Amino acid sequence: MKMLGNFLRVAVRILVRDRMYTVLNVAGLAIGIAAASMLGLYVWHETHYDGFFSKADRIYRVDKTEFMPGREPVTYSSTPKPLAPLLPQDFPEIETSVRVHDEAVVVSRDGSPFRQLMQVVDPDFFRLFDLPFIAGDPATALAEPGTVVLPESLSRKYFNGVDVLGRSLTLTNGISLAVSGVIRDLPTNTHLRRDAMLTNIQTRLGEAVDGWSARMDTAWNRAFVQTYILVKPGTDPAALTARFPAFLSAHDPDYLLVGINKPSEALVLTGLTHIHTDPTGVPFSLLGVLHGLVAVAAVVLGIAVVNFVNLSTARSSLRVREVAVRKALGAPRGMLVGQFMVESVLLTLVAAVLAYVLLEVAMPASVAALGIRFDRAYLHNPWLLLAELLGVVAVGVVAGLYPALVLSRPTASVLLRGGPVAAGGAGVRALLVVAQFSAAILLAIATIVIFQQTRYVSSQQLGFNADGVLLVRGLHLPEARPHIESFRQALLRIPGVGQAGAAFHAPSDGPYSTNNYHVPGTVDDGTIVFRSEYIGHDYLQAMGARLLAGRLFDRAATADALRPPGSMTGEGGVTARSSDPPGRTVVLSWRAVQRLGFHTAEEAVGRQVVYDVDYPLTIIGVVDDMQFNSARVALQPTAFLLNESGLDVMAVRLTPAAGAATLAAIDRLWRDSFPTIPMNREFLDDHVRDAYAAELRQGTLLAGFTGLAILIACLGLFGLAAFTAQRRTKEIGLRKVLGAGVPDIMRLLVWQFSKPVMVANLIAWPLAWLGLSHWLQGYAYRIALNPLVFALAGLAALLIAWITVAGHAARVAASKPVVALRYE
Repeated sequence: MKMLGNFLRVAVRILVRDRMYTVLNVAGLAIGIAAASMLGLYVWHETHYDGFFSKADRIYRVDKTEFMPGREPVTYSSTPKPLAPLLPQDFPEIETSVRVHDEAVVVSRDGSPFRQLMQVVDPDFFRLFDLPFIAGDPATALAEPGTVVLPESLSRKYFNGVDVLGRSLTLTNGISLAVSGVIRDLPTNTHLRRDAMLTNIQTRLGEAVDGWSARMDTAWNRAFVQTYILVKPGTDPAALTARFPAFLSAHDPDYLLVGINKPSEALVLTGLTHIHTDPTGVPFSLLGVLHGLVAVAAVVLGIAVVNFVNLSTARSSLRVREVAVRKALGAPRGMLVGQFMVESVLLTLVAAVLAYVLLEVAMPASVAALGIRFDRAYLHNPWLLLAELLGVVAVGVVAGLYPALVLSRPTASVLLRGGPVAAGGAGVRALLVVAQFSAAILLAIATIVIFQQTRYVSSQQLGFNADGVLLVRGLHLPEARPHIESFRQALLRIPGVGQAGAAFHAPSDGPYSTNNYHVPGTVDDGTIVFRSEYIGHDYLQAMGARLLAGRLFDRAATADALRPPGSMTGEGGVTARSSDPPGRTVVLSWRAVQRLGFHTAEEAVGRQVVYDVDYPLTIIGVVDDMQFNSARVALQPTAFLLNESGLDVMAVRLTPAAGAATLAAIDRLWRDSFPTIPMNREFLDDHVRDAYAAELRQGTLLAGFTGLAILIACLGLFGLAAFTAQRRTKEIGLRKVLGAGVPDIMRLLVWQFSKPVMVANLIAWPLAWLGLSHWLQGYAYRIALNPLVFALAGLAALLIAWITVAGHAARVAASKPVVALRYE
């Protein structure tokens, strides 16, 4: 213990004496540890979703894959309502099943309306998801209709406390729900909605909702609920999935595709803990992004560790005389090894403490800036602290091995004579600098390309003009539905409003419908599938859709909204179904027209197309293709159908003169028209931009950590430049005596550090090209990799290296030769 105390005292003296070396080493390693810890924490958080449920390993979500001729299979997380109750009956290995469905309700509190998400669930919900209760009994909380379970935050919002069992929660439509339980707010790492109230699936929520829900009890052709199952221990999910086709064939009347006798759907199981990161059937999962972040964390930490080892070994080679004197005075090799190891580990422990402080300060701000959900409690995870402690001790040991083993081995006489042992390690340090800058250049190139791709896809031709369009949502609610047209007319009277039209969904909303189409007289083989967009009058005008030929829907054209009475004059003379469009006309996108075999937009106008099986529609117009999804998905052939019975989103085009007064007038009109519904509006360009939020977040993360990687590499380069200048002081003095000028000396030192950076470019460029080419394949619309970006990143790294080294080079080159010759 006394010896360890002596080691610590000597180590502290040396670290204080070499303050620049200490600061550079501690700062570089601390920044690297903090950055890697931040990314590691985020990845840990994202990969441990829903793992806190006690039965997580036995819970699966039942997803549905649809097979449609002419397009790739599509997997949805929603299933038909009648599916769940039948699963435990037909499969004894399934203990129970639970359905979850979202409904938007409006809660009245103190006379003010609040839009609220309500999840209707089966009574066994808490048997699967054992959430902690503050009040109530999980076994009976959802047993009866007309009850509601509140998260703690909503209980405090609506009742100012959690002692609320038996109290009534009133909706604006007059329905009251009795509070039967209060649960703790869900942690951030769960795919379940944290902002939702829970009620029994049989609870009455309003005449329209109740009637529709009752009709869905036996409807296999409408998938809108999420179905979860709890299986018995030891159940093989693959074996269970293999028996689903026979189950569907027995229960779903639409299981086989008409005409081709092939399955139209399949059921697949996604484990609860995989839903967030790697859901079944989703081509672009979060798991790939998380793997990328792990790689970035490893690169940044690797640069910091390389930097630390590099500076440690470089500095140790200046202590040859100290080691020689110690050995001459009788110090055993073990004592020298211990001294170097204690110094190195002490330095890493100081860096670890500083890193934890940086993490505490920077993590909340970074999470908030990036819009990431994260629980601050993860910062105090004991496993994190243990991993960080073991890691820094390992780094300290590795960094101390070189001076401890190499310098303590030769005799004192060999060390005092100098030679390879005293001056060695230059080649290894050069390789480490190459590795540092290779990683930094690769990250810099990746950052630039990600930002270029994000800018490209967010500014691509959308097929509509998103600027100045305000989206007003909530028109599907029963209180608003009868008054949509009067609300639209009132909007047009507000100064600053140019156009207004409604639709079922807005671009980038996510859900959409598809249907089969074919030209009369051709064989309907089911391969022509269009996206069906249901809209109201004036919606395309308000969106700024570009008309290529024909006309848009017109209120004066009765055929646009008039369903033929009785039977149709089209194929087979079949009676119209409730699922058919209300009108007899359709507006198609350019790709849809091409898919039907027409060569020009004008050729298609006036021709007929058959919707679904036998419903004929007349093409009245052709518009430019619209991008409804992100650029990861190719533009879809689209049919615009007039249907004003289920509109929800009003697109309001504002004039250039519109300002705050116009928005205030729209808000006031909404309150006056629908006093029981909270206002919900957003601008379309912001909504479209949100579709690329993930890419933008990735680019921002990568840019931040690229900057840190370059900073750490520069700290190391700065320290190595100081070390090199100190080592070559006498050489530089001799060169100056022999006639070398200041530019010659600067060129000599700068060139020494330019070579590793140039080699780093040759390594980083092909790696970056291969990795980014693979990443860009995930986009239907993507940029081409530009060699100029690679060259500029390499040149920037070289300039940064020159600037970092130039200060030391200029100072040494300008010193008097006599000072240099007196060195040592």
